[in-house]
Amino acid sequence: MSIFQPGELGSLALANRIVMAPLGRARSDVRSRSPLPRVATYYSQRAGAGLIVSEASHVSPNSVSRPGGSAIHSAEQVEGWKAVTAAVHAAGGRIFQQLFHLGRKAHPACLPGNALPIAPSAIAAKGEAETPEGVKPFPVPRAVEHAEIPALVEEFRQAARNALLAGFDGVEIHAANGYLVDQFLRDGSNRRRDDYGGSVPNRARFLLEIVDALIGVFGPGRIGVRISPHFTLDGIGDRDPAALYAHVAEQLQARGIAYLHLIEPDRIEPARRLAQRLRQLFRGALILAGEFDRASAIRALGQGRADFVAFGRLFIANPDLVERLRRETPLNTPDEATFYSGGDHGYIDYPFLAAH
Repeated sequence: MSIFQPGELGSLALANRIVMAPLGRARSDVRSRSPLPRVATYYSQRAGAGLIVSEASHVSPNSVSRPGGSAIHSAEQVEGWKAVTAAVHAAGGRIFQQLFHLGRKAHPACLPGNALPIAPSAIAAKGEAETPEGVKPFPVPRAVEHAEIPALVEEFRQAARNALLAGFDGVEIHAANGYLVDQFLRDGSNRRRDDYGGSVPNRARFLLEIVDALIGVFGPGRIGVRISPHFTLDGIGDRDPAALYAHVAEQLQARGIAYLHLIEPDRIEPARRLAQRLRQLFRGALILAGEFDRASAIRALGQGRADFVAFGRLFIANPDLVERLRRETPLNTPDEATFYSGGDHGYIDYPFLAAH
């Protein structure tokens, strides 16, 4: 199987098996978190990907990250995203919106009323948050009450409705990288004693309730879920990730969603890799992500470890990445100093290959 071969992903036919991974770039309006015109340019430049997954977008005003981060909980944000999806579709591309809630990785200095962030349990993440007063340690969050959880699920449902109004082809639930859904999944951050904690099925309940809610908006063939079993940087972790994610994969298979998006770099030792096992349990499309290049992506598909491969940093600096990979031409180098700097420089001014 070639990364340049067309593929089926849920109810969509994609031009190739190259996915643009979700990449926060902090280029939305600082006040409204609505995409600015440069955001439409950025994504349309990269529409050669078989699928684009947008930057993670907040589902709630109670989930607020760095200035310029994006969201999808207001009418103004919906209007901003309409321009983005229209530009991508005009360029022949497909785009899903990634939906997330920060949970314990928010900070009171950024939240309405300086409220404490919420989490399944009152356990602080390791690391620091960017705030208007500078970088500060993550606080100990407030454990969310059982009665509050349906409203959180509803925020995801409404965000999906907004994404549909904005013209997205589907949505991806961000259940990775230590954010709220991931916090519920893992026993290192979820010490609850109710039916959202303890056993693997209980800890997966929040994610699956969100999946069910979003299926009611888009249908199963336009829903994806992103997971990161090997992510531990902020102190999150699980004693038995193989059992946890096997259950998740089985439940997602039962619901018939479009894809499972697994972050599993090649550097993970083979004994700890989960891709092959998850592919046996989940028969929708498997997207594999994690610092892949042309050779390792081709190898992953050839070994049957994935159906699609997602590229992140390479898409930042190479808007025509698909064509560069196809022609095996040199790649532009990403400028890390401009990843979150705002403005057009380092965002929409990377050079394309010369026409021939």
